[in-house]
Amino acid sequence: MITELEKAKKLKAKMKAGEPCLGAQIALSDPIVAEIFGRAGFDWLIIDTEHAAHTDLTVRAMLQAAVHTPAVALARPLRLDADVIRHYLDLGSPGVLCPFINTGAEAELLVRASRYPPQGIRGYGPRRAAGCGFDIDEYMQTANDAMICLPIIESREAVQNIEEIVQVDGIDGVSVGPMDLSISLGMFRNFSDPVYVDAVERVRQACRKYRKAMGTGCYSLAHAVECRDQGDSLLLVAGDDGYLASESRRCLEALGRPVQ
Repeated sequence: MITELEKAKKLKAKMKAGEPCLGAQIALSDPIVAEIFGRAGFDWLIIDTEHAAHTDLTVRAMLQAAVHTPAVALARPLRLDADVIRHYLDLGSPGVLCPFINTGAEAELLVRASRYPPQGIRGYGPRRAAGCGFDIDEYMQTANDAMICLPIIESREAVQNIEEIVQVDGIDGVSVGPMDLSISLGMFRNFSDPVYVDAVERVRQACRKYRKAMGTGCYSLAHAVECRDQGDSLLLVAGDDGYLASESRRCLEALGRPVQ
């Protein structure tokens, strides 16, 4: 049994059923972060190579650490690039959370990059993913169906094309990127603006129509609760660097030390 693929299939089933799937994003490079988040009970972990200083070795170490927890660890690539995606899948990531997916054609490429022919264009070479050669047959029989494909919706264009994105076969759900989306709409961090609220609602309605998981990067605990109460299931609710910063601030302020 390939643990990552088995856990990925269970997470896909939870997403399809609309059950809450709580995620945490990892920017720091020590693999014990993946163990801590996984043991804490998060359903999925994102290894952020888009904005953080991860290397191939730290990505692999995070994936190895997460195996020993119930959490599914997924790589977040720098961009939509079939070669980069293949590389992370070969390291053992059972799918990707991919930034700036703006069209249906890009969503289709994301799916095809994550699957072997005839369903996709992924090239062969699943080193760690197939147990360093011990589990090749099982991996090749299972990988296509197990891969998780999650576009990040973070532009005006993506919102305009949301129905063609979410109806792509093989897209399991989407995650709204609130910071970039608010920038694209001309209202950085003004999440209460009716234009921003309407954009998110368009994404939500498209996900409901095509029965795909609706997700978002939650910018606060209150926001996470609000999204959960609206039925959103794919919630990225934590981040290691953010947790460290907020807890440091809380502790210092409680002890009368102004934050510098």
